[in-house]
Amino acid sequence: SIFACDEYAVYSNVSFEIAPAVVTGVVHTNLFCPLGGKFMTVLNTPVFLKVWAKVIEDGRFRFHDWTLKVDPDAVLFPPRLRQLTRIHPESQQGVYLNNCQFGLHGPVEVFSRDAVLAFALGRDRCRRHFHKVCKGPCQFGEDMYMDRCLNEVLKVRRENEFSLLLEDHCDPPKGWDSCTNATVAAFHPFKNKTGYEECLEMGNSVDMRKRNAGTLTFK
Repeated sequence: SIFACDEYAVYSNVSFEIAPAVVTGVVHTNLFCPLGGKFMTVLNTPVFLKVWAKVIEDGRFRFHDWTLKVDPDAVLFPPRLRQLTRIHPESQQGVYLNNCQFGLHGPVEVFSRDAVLAFALGRDRCRRHFHKVCKGPCQFGEDMYMDRCLNEVLKVRRENEFSLLLEDHCDPPKGWDSCTNATVAAFHPFKNKTGYEECLEMGNSVDMRKRNAGTLTFK
């Protein structure tokens, strides 16, 4: 998953080792998120704004073409994502990928370097804008906040890439959670270890069969 990316980071509100030599970065905030809004979604925007502030402070995004935000229950295949991003070139104002016909969904969010930089420089504009529009804190999740902040306020280029994610909240085809679709970069959600590992194993098996089928042997 994310550990097959060129660089990765895991964030929490405490520092602990989740695997040998993999230690969480610390975000000093309470991770509790209430439910609310029209659709009773998780109101997690304040938490993720703190996480993004830490990402920006760390500055590692500057060394990579793309930065991803990935939920722990999303199964990601980075080699597939690398193929998808090749058809989405960087632009002066930055670019980010819309992963669902209903708008950006949070399990896997993909931003170019200049898109993250635009957010870093313009996040206070977004905060003031939405505080005015909503007459206080807006009652929507961080994915809608980022989508509207980047697209409406900061004018970052938004490009549809519906091969980025298959998930239960975006009208997926029947059997999507078998993880046999080799054109899709991520699948969500898998809430337990068994389901997650089965999806990851199936996806890797599909990719291996594709590679083997494309290999010619001469005798």
